[in-house]
Amino acid sequence: MIPTNNRELSWLAFNDRVLQEACDPAVPLMQRLRFLGIFSSNQDEFIKVRLAGLIRRAKSRLKCSRRLSGGYLPADLLELVSAKIDKNQKIFAHIYRGVISEMEECGIRVINETELSEEQRRFCLDYFASVVSIRLVPLIINKAKAFPDLLDDQIYHGVKMQRGGRTSYAIIRIPVSSDSPRFVELPSPEGRHDLIMVDDIIRLCLNDVFFMFSYDHISAYTFKIMRDAELVLDDDISTSLMEKMEDGLDNRLKGRPVRMVYDEQMPEDLLRLLLGKLKMNTGQLVGSTRYHMMRDLMNFPKVRPDLEEPKSPPLRHPDIAPFTSLLKVVRQKDILLNYPYHTFNHLVDFLREAAIDPKVTSIYITLYRTAERSKVISTLANAARNGKNVVALVELMARFDEEQNIRSVERLQQAGVKVLDGLRDLKVHGKIVLVERREGSGTRGYVYIGTGNFNESTARLYSDLGLFTSHPGLADDARAVFDFLLNTHKHFSCKHLLAAPYFMRPQIEQLINREIRNARAGKPAYIHAKCNTLTDERMVRLLYKAGQAGVDIRLIIRGACCLMPRVKKQSENIGAVSIVDKYLEHTRLFLFCNGGQEKAFISSADWMTRNLDKRLEIAAPILSESVRRALRDFFDIQWADNVKARDLTDMGVNTYVSPEGAPPLRAQTAVYDYYLKALEKGNANAG
Repeated sequence: MIPTNNRELSWLAFNDRVLQEACDPAVPLMQRLRFLGIFSSNQDEFIKVRLAGLIRRAKSRLKCSRRLSGGYLPADLLELVSAKIDKNQKIFAHIYRGVISEMEECGIRVINETELSEEQRRFCLDYFASVVSIRLVPLIINKAKAFPDLLDDQIYHGVKMQRGGRTSYAIIRIPVSSDSPRFVELPSPEGRHDLIMVDDIIRLCLNDVFFMFSYDHISAYTFKIMRDAELVLDDDISTSLMEKMEDGLDNRLKGRPVRMVYDEQMPEDLLRLLLGKLKMNTGQLVGSTRYHMMRDLMNFPKVRPDLEEPKSPPLRHPDIAPFTSLLKVVRQKDILLNYPYHTFNHLVDFLREAAIDPKVTSIYITLYRTAERSKVISTLANAARNGKNVVALVELMARFDEEQNIRSVERLQQAGVKVLDGLRDLKVHGKIVLVERREGSGTRGYVYIGTGNFNESTARLYSDLGLFTSHPGLADDARAVFDFLLNTHKHFSCKHLLAAPYFMRPQIEQLINREIRNARAGKPAYIHAKCNTLTDERMVRLLYKAGQAGVDIRLIIRGACCLMPRVKKQSENIGAVSIVDKYLEHTRLFLFCNGGQEKAFISSADWMTRNLDKRLEIAAPILSESVRRALRDFFDIQWADNVKARDLTDMGVNTYVSPEGAPPLRAQTAVYDYYLKALEKGNANAG
């Protein structure tokens, strides 16, 4: 086994970098609070997916003796990972207390039900009556009654009621949604902003919830459970994938609990009762403060904009003038968009134009994750109503977005869109659009290929690339992809696109081997790559081989990286960094020297086994020289970051990259400035 970092420990090291942002005094105060929310969300997902999977492996007789990346046995790794999670939770709590203290110094207080003024108390009572109470369904717990299925993405109050020697128990789900936010702004004195969690509003109003019961004392203690997020579908061939998905989501509610986080002040009798009903043991318990599900910190109200990270407005692409035909622009040249620096509206406008253009006959698209109120979904529905042939592959197996995708399928089908439910054994993760338009005596294809989802909400927060092109060869390849999705018994091949799971891996390996041959022949050779995750062992092994041959390898890896850079006699020519900043780095970009004729690709796929071998993924070659130069500039700016980049040489240390004497360069700011200058230059030339 080649020496590698362990995937789980490397991912936890990434979440450490998120915590670094949360405790960095140079980061605006309210942004630090939001990084705590991001950390919490990440950690919960890790527990439900990676930790749960590790527990299954440790218990499996067939898998418990198989070593994992880094050479760990499952049981040993489980112990290390569990300890790391617990340690990070303590660090989180410490940072959170510090941030809350700093917020109080700035006049922002998060108070509980015992700290309210009389005016604030009246406000909370009214708020409970008008907003919260209608969303509450208290559940009484007793030995004879079946215990309800508790959701793993919700928080609950365990309620204890006492009268004399008699005790009753209940559960209340704490409602959190866009209509009932976790943090509620209170009437406050001038110059101050007081807020309260909806958890504490419910505590204040417990007597109103349980008015029909007789008790001398009542109290509530928050808890949450995290279940194994594995989604198991049955093999009944008589049911559709949609029906299987709906059943699978129902079954996920009953998935095995992995952990229970609870208020340490919870009485022992209530805790024992919950453990027994949930069929959990004390080893799965995590004692904490009275507040859980801290991912909601990401949605903390913006009460002090001056303490927030300033967000620069998305830019128009210099080649796309307002109120112009995007199809006409793309007919003339390839266009590269880089979100969130460029506006996502360009893609929405492209689809809207296609939806009403009388010469457009068909729109094909793959959908993985979309916004809750998606303009993309609405536009596709309108295109179908306008008589276009609209075909949408909706990937129902997008983890944690399955319910949203099922709702999207229903909307699309009602509008007349032909919806493909996804493939039973092949997750479709590629991001591609094909618009077909009658032109002259034939049909021209317009293609969009991206590294990120067709989601206007995340496009404001994630750094991604998207390519518009009308290149005939790429359009033919896009047709081949959609022909395969419509007729999955057919074999397909592409002349230009790299398509997984059939061709992407061997083609990338061929590109790497070419760099190895060139390096051994004394020619310039490099591999410069940016992706979210690098965990595939074959890719790691081949990159080690390339580095040892003298290929200059530069890797920008946001999350887990199993490759160990800068190891003597193994990876001395390989450097690896990770950038964590205000935008989530989500771009996949691969650059190869190719003997001086640089080849560039943008891709939906990370260098992970699941992406290369088990999913339909798309990588697009950049055939436009101007677009390729822009991608080279983008990579070079990111590689030069010495403000938010961390060196991955020592996993878990997360040392900031800080070359001596170099002026500060924050890549995300520099990239925005790069595109702003391009826009200003374009405006000047147009004028």
